[in-house]
Amino acid sequence: MTMLSRALSQPTLELTESSDVSPTRTISLHPCRRRMLSSCTSIEIIEPVTSYIEERVLVINTGGTIGMTPHPDGLSPEPNAFVKNLRKLPFFHDEKYAKETRLSEYYGDETLVLPLSKDKKRIVYTILEYNPLLDSSNMTTEDWAKIGKDIEKNYESYDGFVVLHGTDTMAYTASALSFMCEHLGKPIIVTGSQVPIYEMRNDGRDNLLGALLIAGQFVIPEVCLYFYNKLYRGNRTTKVDTESFNAFASPNLTPLATAEVGITINWDTVWRANTTAKFQVSPELNRNVGLLRLFPGITTATIRAFLQPPMEGVVLETYGSGNAPDNRDDLLAELKEATCLRGTVSPFYHTGTVLLKAGLIPGSDMTPEAALSKLSYVLAKKDLCLDAKKKMMAQNLRGEMSAELAGAKLCMRDSRFIQAIAKFLSISCKEELEAIRDALTPSLACAAAKTGDIETLEALKEMGSNLCLCDYDGRTPLHVAACEGNHKVVEYLLGLGASVYAKDRYGDTPLSNAVRFRKKEVVKLLRKTGAHFSKDELDEAGTELCCLAACSDLVGLEIFRLAGADLNKPGYDGRTAIRVVGSRDTYSTFK
Repeated sequence: MTMLSRALSQPTLELTESSDVSPTRTISLHPCRRRMLSSCTSIEIIEPVTSYIEERVLVINTGGTIGMTPHPDGLSPEPNAFVKNLRKLPFFHDEKYAKETRLSEYYGDETLVLPLSKDKKRIVYTILEYNPLLDSSNMTTEDWAKIGKDIEKNYESYDGFVVLHGTDTMAYTASALSFMCEHLGKPIIVTGSQVPIYEMRNDGRDNLLGALLIAGQFVIPEVCLYFYNKLYRGNRTTKVDTESFNAFASPNLTPLATAEVGITINWDTVWRANTTAKFQVSPELNRNVGLLRLFPGITTATIRAFLQPPMEGVVLETYGSGNAPDNRDDLLAELKEATCLRGTVSPFYHTGTVLLKAGLIPGSDMTPEAALSKLSYVLAKKDLCLDAKKKMMAQNLRGEMSAELAGAKLCMRDSRFIQAIAKFLSISCKEELEAIRDALTPSLACAAAKTGDIETLEALKEMGSNLCLCDYDGRTPLHVAACEGNHKVVEYLLGLGASVYAKDRYGDTPLSNAVRFRKKEVVKLLRKTGAHFSKDELDEAGTELCCLAACSDLVGLEIFRLAGADLNKPGYDGRTAIRVVGSRDTYSTFK
């Protein structure tokens, strides 16, 4: 089948909709042939072209210092000024490209585009500005819920999300969003600045630019916080300095990424949801929670007053590694009657174990911000009993604590293949062995995925390998398994947190692969997990559906329908697939 493309007025510039399922457009400087989703052959002729892909990011501007402007009474947010000012900065908006591609016409006036990246990608970002803009000190649980619901509403239209936020309560918001966003498969990055982006010396430009590049180019399925060239897990951060650009720290977890000369992702640290459920937001949070810090001489009356109704849960900050007075029976009696949390606990000290015996739940190494947000999230689960909520509090839900994190273990003893290569290269140190493992794993895993060899995949995983990494062609094991229709392998990889949004060098995702090669059951499974066509992809699908209908290809039409396409979507000539088929009896097959 030949490609049907939509050309611009210039004869040397062609604009086609990408064949992947994330919201992208493939831009080529020469006429090219796109891989059709409706193709069912495993060998396709693709003319070599110089092309690049647009990645879409939604920026939710809640307010904060980053967008403030000077006024007589000090810095304050100015409505509708952020987009206008960013347009004036060439490293935030490529005006020439925007005009050539009619970007505003296609996406709207609130959309900007970054210059072309080294990886031949364009980050197209749309700014959703809240009214009124908020100082972070005024943030409430209702505002967190609004951010979460806006992300959920726009989830299928964007590759990633950036939330602009004030720094004072940024760690609280990042922690809360991490729990509210369930089964997350795309990056959500919270950032801001210490100095407004319009001042000559500021940190806002680097922070925003770094957040945009990471959100648009890497599938990191976490709520993160980006500040001063470092990407942190959001629920592991805390603000440590009000006068420095290096304002945030992650005391118990190394950064997920660093942005220096290049952007380096620590993939072994990235948290992945081991589930096949779709993304959803649980905006309900219990506000009857509190944070109580023990101090020498604290009275029983103070604790009793703090624990009175309507208080339903308390995060208790204790001494050292979870210690509290063990000679205060009155204090312990009050705590025993309550349901609380505390920080890191060590069983080596008697002053720590007395709290466990009093019925408190250890919070491991959670930050106070994460512990309070988690408690609010868990207590809002109306369908859970108290014992279930206590159990949930002790579990590692979003990588917020280290107690249950085993980490990747490098075990070379059982890998004769790796041993043979290491021996041949005279390598023995752990770091070099890890480098060999990481270089070989993607290709080995893709080969195993092609043949349906779960045993080999399991062996690679036990060796500490990351089965979500891509090979030289940008393909992950999930791409290969989807192409081959290896349903059990697809299910296994999804259970390990493999991303349904990962793209190969053509911009294809596992879902587009499964559709192209007509793997019906795999399409169903990927859709159940949350894989989807983008708005742009759905707009273009009408033409491909008409082509399938013209060939009476009912199998192809059914697979497109299962993948989320609308059979009533018109093609380039205004006709729908239903009209092309010309029979309601045929259409009834898909109802």
